[in-house]
Amino acid sequence: MELADQLPTRLGATVRRLLKLKSAFLIISTFILALTFFLVVLLRYVLQSDLFAYEEWLMPMCFWLFFLGSAVGTYEDSQIKADILESWFKNPVFIWWRRTILTSVELLVTVFLVYWAALMLRDEIASYPQWQTTIALRIPFFVPRLGIFAGFVFMALYSALHLYVLLRLGTEGVVQRMAAEDLSPTSEREQAQ
Repeated sequence: MELADQLPTRLGATVRRLLKLKSAFLIISTFILALTFFLVVLLRYVLQSDLFAYEEWLMPMCFWLFFLGSAVGTYEDSQIKADILESWFKNPVFIWWRRTILTSVELLVTVFLVYWAALMLRDEIASYPQWQTTIALRIPFFVPRLGIFAGFVFMALYSALHLYVLLRLGTEGVVQRMAAEDLSPTSEREQAQ
């Protein structure tokens, strides 16, 4: 089940809206990146020209893209994990405790990262008007750093929501999730093989 479906109605609706906004930004940004690199190749190798300072306006977008994409990965709980314990153990109580501990540690680390990102923004704001900027377009470094902060805030929010759902549903929720995963089409295909 999706995380937003397991939350209270209003909170779930808000989370869905935020996710749609982030997803729209990610789609548009990816399209702009591809279009920019197409134009760079076209201008440089066909028209023997150059696209002025494209890397400077792509840099902030890439920071936002990376960190908001990481937040979406946290929401979907699809971050890369080198964890094989869950596939070895089938005891729902053990799985619940393991997920709860891992999610708690993840939340704790992310909250520290939010704090450090906030300090980074505070230092950036304190240095105004002598902000660090890009060379040609004078884009303040505050813009990509704000993307780092926003990404960590959303990662912490989604980790906290995952922990909330784990604590609210308890081991019964793990049993239901395991049953739902066993009925999924990929599991049926794996069992047939």
